[in-house]
Amino acid sequence: MPGQSTKQQRRVAILTLGCARNEVDSEELAGRLADEGWTLVADTEDADAVLVNTCGFIDAAKKESIDTVLAARASADEQGKPQAVVAVGCLAERYGNVLAGELPEADAVLGFDDYPAIAARLTSVLDGDIPQAHEPGRSAHLAADQSDRAPRAAGTGPRGMDATGSPNPLGIRARCQRQARHRVR
Repeated sequence: MPGQSTKQQRRVAILTLGCARNEVDSEELAGRLADEGWTLVADTEDADAVLVNTCGFIDAAKKESIDTVLAARASADEQGKPQAVVAVGCLAERYGNVLAGELPEADAVLGFDDYPAIAARLTSVLDGDIPQAHEPGRSAHLAADQSDRAPRAAGTGPRGMDATGSPNPLGIRARCQRQARHRVR
């Protein structure tokens, strides 16, 4: 459960599931959060917020994503620590508000459109606000406008960033649009 906002530096752990595109997206999210003063930590127990970058490609990946959100919430509850658990990624994008309704253990379910303001969204969740869950079918692409981002020298940013500070097109613009056709529906 989220706690009260403090002036100290916030810490975030990002758990990445699924394909290489999610790895790039997680790096982009980490870069955005770092630019806003967040510290990336490896251990969820050290984090104020846990981002679970979900995968929604096949049923096993969906289950792993949900199980990871549940485990992050259980860990936070066991510690007795106020901590936000937030679902992002393909599963959150595809099922958004339905997922939020079925998975109250997630303090928020954010879609791709929330990525440019991820630091503000996480701060809001930690302050006790619940952002509206992503609505599937709404715009599902991160805008290419990165004018608010300071340019970076080549090789100084996350792998998902190019030398100008813009997102890597593979991770941001080429969203996983796969429909598991081999799956029995």
